[in-house]
Amino acid sequence: MKIYNYDIAIIGGGPAGAMASLYLSNFGIESCIIEKKRFPREVLCGEFLSCEVVSSLKKLNLFNKFLALSPIEINAFRGFGDRGTGLFLPLKFPAYAIKRSVFDTFLLNEAKEVGAKIYQPAEVQSVVNESDKFLLKVKGRDKSKYFIRSSFVIAAYGKQSVFDKKIDRNIRNRSSIFNAIKFHIPNEIFSEYPQNDIRLYFGKDIYCGVNKVSSKETTLCFLEKRNEIKKSSRKRIKDLMKENVNFGNLFKDGINEIISDLHIYGTGNLLFSKRITFENGMFRIGDAAGIIAPLAGDGIGMAFQSAEIISEILNEHINSKISLDQLRERYSYEWGRMFSNRLRNALFVQNIVMNKRLRNPGLRIIKPFPSLLRHLTESTRSIRG
Repeated sequence: MKIYNYDIAIIGGGPAGAMASLYLSNFGIESCIIEKKRFPREVLCGEFLSCEVVSSLKKLNLFNKFLALSPIEINAFRGFGDRGTGLFLPLKFPAYAIKRSVFDTFLLNEAKEVGAKIYQPAEVQSVVNESDKFLLKVKGRDKSKYFIRSSFVIAAYGKQSVFDKKIDRNIRNRSSIFNAIKFHIPNEIFSEYPQNDIRLYFGKDIYCGVNKVSSKETTLCFLEKRNEIKKSSRKRIKDLMKENVNFGNLFKDGINEIISDLHIYGTGNLLFSKRITFENGMFRIGDAAGIIAPLAGDGIGMAFQSAEIISEILNEHINSKISLDQLRERYSYEWGRMFSNRLRNALFVQNIVMNKRLRNPGLRIIKPFPSLLRHLTESTRSIRG
């Protein structure tokens, strides 16, 4: 079988993998991306792009190209409890919304533009550490097989993958009570509301985010606890319309029929576990290292920033400024410094709004104090407004 050689092999062509390749190219480091899906493709995501994402795009001179995709600018947050309590917070930082199929394809094309070799669709079947090199066995299109040899491997394939089983990660055997679901809903089925808001609606064991992602569609993305009677995802949304009056008032008549026919993008067993930045010889970035509570809306921001961190530290090692042991230690330290507090704060807030005894009292306490709401919001960010 053929063997192809690169400095860095990146498993996964989503935002984390594409951005790692883009940052590495700035240092003159050759990389390849191995992505098992064909693009464009949709994945589970609230499709909210935070200020961290905007900052990264500007660093790489991609922001104007991004604006050409016609993203929806987001300038305010609104939250609604199931007992009518409403929150409002103008955002002091730039944020956008766009469909992942559009955004991910844009990023992967940009990585290709700067010289990254893209293997797609292609699936990594094994990774073998050969002293100072890694050998990746890859199954490509038409079941062709070949090897990729690299000095380093970056895992950027998201929350969970069949690849986890192939490398014996025990994460696949751990259970969670959380599921996450996304729908794309035609804009014409909504009652009139400002398109520049991102909104959260809370109910029993569920919260749902709503934001427009194009002139034609709105993303409806929710996290649910499934520790009681299991219901279909469509039934959970219909129940939330009854539980939360503000959520129900979003829609025109006929929404139930439309929801019954919509495609579901979802992930079961969403696990908020200990973060792992280095495992099986691979550096892990984005959701492959750890998932931020979706309430914070910062998953893509974490993907971008972890890609930047590992690229900078790999460049230092390749240029003999730090040893291999220092490389691993530095990445773990910098990752923790960047994300640990944000992950902890996001999960703390999420646990409150998912607790039926704490949610509505908490919303009532926060409402008269916009500065407290801003503090909680910014505690999950690395860039302050």
